[in-house]
Amino acid sequence: MTESLKADTTVKGIILLTLPISLARLVPELNFLFNAIFLGHLGTTELAYAALSGVYYLIFAAMGYGLSNAILSMISRQAGENNRLNIVNTLRHGYLLAAILAFVAIVITFFGLHSIMVNLGVSLPDAHAVSGFMNIRIFGLIFLFGYQLSNSYLICIQETKWLLFASVIESVVNIILDYWFIFGGWGLTPMGFNGAAYASVISEIVGFAAVGFLIVYKKFSIKYDIPNIFEYKSKLLKSVFIQASPLMAQYAISIIAWWIFYVLINRNYNYAEQAASQAMRNLFGISGVFSWAFGASTNTILSNILGQGRRADFLPVLKRIMYISATGMLIFIVLVNLIPNTVFALYGQQQEFSNVGTSLLRVVTSAMLMLTIGVIWLNAVVATGNTRFVFLTELTSIIAYLIYVFYVIEVKHFSVSVAWMSEWLYWTVMFLMSFFYIRFWKRKQLTFVST
Repeated sequence: MTESLKADTTVKGIILLTLPISLARLVPELNFLFNAIFLGHLGTTELAYAALSGVYYLIFAAMGYGLSNAILSMISRQAGENNRLNIVNTLRHGYLLAAILAFVAIVITFFGLHSIMVNLGVSLPDAHAVSGFMNIRIFGLIFLFGYQLSNSYLICIQETKWLLFASVIESVVNIILDYWFIFGGWGLTPMGFNGAAYASVISEIVGFAAVGFLIVYKKFSIKYDIPNIFEYKSKLLKSVFIQASPLMAQYAISIIAWWIFYVLINRNYNYAEQAASQAMRNLFGISGVFSWAFGASTNTILSNILGQGRRADFLPVLKRIMYISATGMLIFIVLVNLIPNTVFALYGQQQEFSNVGTSLLRVVTSAMLMLTIGVIWLNAVVATGNTRFVFLTELTSIIAYLIYVFYVIEVKHFSVSVAWMSEWLYWTVMFLMSFFYIRFWKRKQLTFVST
C-alpha cells in the first residue's frame, strides 16, 4: 500500500514534524558554537574573526536555504495534490541551480572578498585573516547546498525523524576535527584559526554523503511511489529559478545586512565587544533553529493543505503553529536569562567579555520572541506562493535595519547594546507586513483567509 503524503495538522502532528527538523538544525548550530568556543580559547581576536567569517559564509548558506525553501514549497504542494511524478525531478533541478550558485560564491570569495572588506574599512590584518580562512571554507558550500535540498525532500515526505541521522554524524565529525585541527595533536601540527575551516568543509562533505546514503538505503522512492527519475526540462529549471530567486535574494540581503552590521561593529568597537557580539550570534542562531524549523513546518503544512484544497484551515493551522513555537521560545528565553554567567564562561574570556555579554543578553533574548513570530508569518506568505511579496517584505525590513545600524553605530556611536536593538526593528517590520498580507491584502484572492 502506498503511503499518504497528506500533512497532519493536529498539535501532535505539528510537533512530530517540527521536532526532528529542530534537532537536525540544532546540530549545525552547535557546530558553530563549539567552533566559536574553541576559537575563543585561542584568543579574543580569533573569536572576533569568527564573527566576520561566519556571517559572510551565512550569506551564501542562506541563499541555499532560500532555494531549498522554495523547492520545499513546490514539492510539498505537489505532494498535497498527490502529484508524485514531478517531486524528485523538481528536486534535482534544484541541485543544478545549487551547483551554479556555489560556483559563483567561490569566484566572488577568491577574487573579491579581501578588497570588499578593505573598502568597507576593515583593517588589512583582519581582512587578510578572514579572507584566508574563507578561501578554504567556501568549498563546503556545494555540499551544504546538497544537504539542504536533500533535507527538503525528507521534510516533504514527512520522514523528518531521519534528519537527525546525518546531522549527528556531521556534528561529531566536525567537533572532533575542529579540536584536532585547531589545537593539533596525534601527530598533527596545530593549524589555529584556519583549522576550523578545514574541519567544517570535511564535515559538510560527510553530512551530504550521509543523507544521500540514507535516502538510497531506505528506498523512500519505492515506499511513497515517487518515480526516481531525472529528465532535464529548461521550462522546469526556469520555473524553479523564478520561484526560488526572490527567496534566495531575500535571505542573501538579510545576511548581507547582518554582515555589514558586523563590519560596523569591527570598525567601531573593541575586540571584547566584537567577541561578545559573536557569542550573541551563536545564541541567536541556536534559538533561531527552533523558529526556522517551525517556519519550515509552516511552509510544508500550509502548502500541503492548499494542495488538498483545504483553504478554510489555513489561518487556524497558522495560529496553532505560532502558539506552539512562541511557547517553546519563551521557555528557552527564561532558561538562558537564569544562567548568563554559565553561558559566557564557555568561551574562556576575560571579565570584560562577560560584562558586555550580560548587557547584550536582555536585548537579544527579547528579539528572539519577535523572531519566532515573524518567521512563522513570513513562511505563511511563502506557502501561498507569492515569493515576490516575501522579497519585498525582506527588502523593506532590511532597509529599515540598515538605516538604524548606520545611524546608531557610525553616526551616533551608541553602545553595542543599542546597536543590537536593530533586531527589534527588523523582526517587527517583517511580522507586520506578513500579517497584513495574510489578513487583508489578498482577501479576495485567498478566500481561505477569514477575519
